[in-house]
Amino acid sequence: MNASVRYPLALAAVVLLFVLAGCGKKEKSAQEYNTSTAAVTKDDDASAVSSKPSPAKDNRFMLTDHNGISHTVVMKKEKLLFPDITKPVVILHFFSTWSDPCQGEAPYLSDLQLKYKKKIAILGILLHPDNYLEELDTFVSKNKLAYFISSGGENDAFAKAISKRLSLPDMLPIPLTVIYHNGRYYKHYEGAVPVEMLVHDINTLLK
Repeated sequence: MNASVRYPLALAAVVLLFVLAGCGKKEKSAQEYNTSTAAVTKDDDASAVSSKPSPAKDNRFMLTDHNGISHTVVMKKEKLLFPDITKPVVILHFFSTWSDPCQGEAPYLSDLQLKYKKKIAILGILLHPDNYLEELDTFVSKNKLAYFISSGGENDAFAKAISKRLSLPDMLPIPLTVIYHNGRYYKHYEGAVPVEMLVHDINTLLK
């Protein structure tokens, strides 16, 4: 084979080796990237699950006030359980500090809690608490509230779960008052409700 033929063949062989080497390096790099990405994603998921379980997943919620007092709520198929509340009637009151109807209901809810203190537990649940914590102290002192007010981080998730159970729209009507008797749903009111109606409901359940 003469030199004029050997030179192009040698050059082609060098180019081919270079290309093959480059392809091998590129494939390895992509494999390393994919492995690294998968590992990061897996770690992130594990961290998120272990650090803060989803209340909606295990159906357990913690309602906490700004003094650190808390009540646990456990959702079962047909019941809403309050393990640390022994009173037969529990009234959930979802509210906002800026709502006039909510402000109007607050004083007589306090009166009901004091009047039936051995028989009922009223739990106020502040919606979007992070946005209204500064206003909450004024709301409590102004209305001389005598019932529990939850301002914790699980309020909105709990409200969403209750809304789903009651087949309510995503835009929750407020105030929303939901009554339970021995863990079983009894009745709910969307919007302001006259105190006489609540008195009637409580007396009916306590007979």
